[in-house]
Amino acid sequence: MIMGKAPSKIIIVDDNTDYLFTMKTFLSRNGFEVQTAHNGQVGIELIKKERPDLVMLDVMMETTFSGFDVCRQIRNDPELKDMPIIGITGMEDELGLKFDKYDDEEYFSPDVFLEKPVNKDELLEKIKTLIS
Repeated sequence: MIMGKAPSKIIIVDDNTDYLFTMKTFLSRNGFEVQTAHNGQVGIELIKKERPDLVMLDVMMETTFSGFDVCRQIRNDPELKDMPIIGITGMEDELGLKFDKYDDEEYFSPDVFLEKPVNKDELLEKIKTLIS
């Protein structure tokens, strides 16, 4: 972190509270300001209010707004559309399916996809690339 520069702000949206705690702790220890949301509705409200440097977004949440919905709202908002998004999915681990980015950008368009369990070194590298 550059002296005098405020830490980069990250918002994590995931319905797994254990995952939120673990990732918030990890990213905070690596110099980021981290806020969390336990569902998509709270997530989009927090994103609009806080304007983070990056959003980490669970693809499949069993809540009011899924990661798909939150991503679509960010991408369709002229003030938020360029915000970097890391899509996090546990589909391969849970269902044996690999999640691929569709050609249709309207469907789901994060900048990066990572599979759970997330490789923390890879995550830090992707974050630094997206917010540099």
